[in-house]
Amino acid sequence: MDFERCLPRLEAEVRRVGALQLEGAASLRAGDVQIKRNAVGERSLVTAYDVESERHFHDFLQREHPHHSFLGEEGGNQRRDPDHYWIVDPIDGTTNFAAGIPYWGPSLAYWQRGRPELAIVYFPAFDSMFTARRGHGARMNDSPIHTSNAREYSPLTTVALHSRTHYTHHLRLSAKVRVLGSVIGNMCYTAQGTFVAAHGTGRLWDLAAGVLILEEAGAVIETAPDHLKLDVSRYACNGDAGELMTLFARANRQLPSLSSYLQPAGA
Repeated sequence: MDFERCLPRLEAEVRRVGALQLEGAASLRAGDVQIKRNAVGERSLVTAYDVESERHFHDFLQREHPHHSFLGEEGGNQRRDPDHYWIVDPIDGTTNFAAGIPYWGPSLAYWQRGRPELAIVYFPAFDSMFTARRGHGARMNDSPIHTSNAREYSPLTTVALHSRTHYTHHLRLSAKVRVLGSVIGNMCYTAQGTFVAAHGTGRLWDLAAGVLILEEAGAVIETAPDHLKLDVSRYACNGDAGELMTLFARANRQLPSLSSYLQPAGA
């Protein structure tokens, strides 16, 4: 794929969808927010803007790359060429979006033969766009970004946790903690050096763009199951929810994994 040609068009489309979401957030009413239940009974919020945003991305990508496959949170897996996948989370942080908390936005990733090659994440409320290309580094609004050079966890460092970490685990760590309510936010701000480590859970569309942004920014990434061993062509097919994944990311190899400091509740 000619990334030099397609990246500006992709960025423009992500910004266009983000602008629509920003308009929607300003006028969102309680009746616009629904509760959905997936195939394993998990409940989450969804709005018309989630569905409409994914439709915009699908239609755009089908025009640009008609033979490529598409995986989205709302529409599932639409298989065409299994070696080329566009993976979309139309709004990561829908709960934030519905509550007026600004950490939310669309994420888009291109995976080729089971490996992420291109990633775009946009936070419309801040006009912050994170991008990464394999082998070309990570950027935020066209400026290169890199993870923190911290060598230890301390009260001078900050880690990002999942919104449910506080009741599934006990954190045995002296660092400060932040919970953005967006796993892609945790990932992007770890890549930027704001956080020195992050914990999160999500499905492939939640993590697909962030893993490349983290990797290209210099982070060490652990996912369970290993995201590079997933068969994307079989993920979330035929109404299946898709396997839930756990992420631990840290700024560099000198830092121990955050998993070493999270003790399961009740253990």
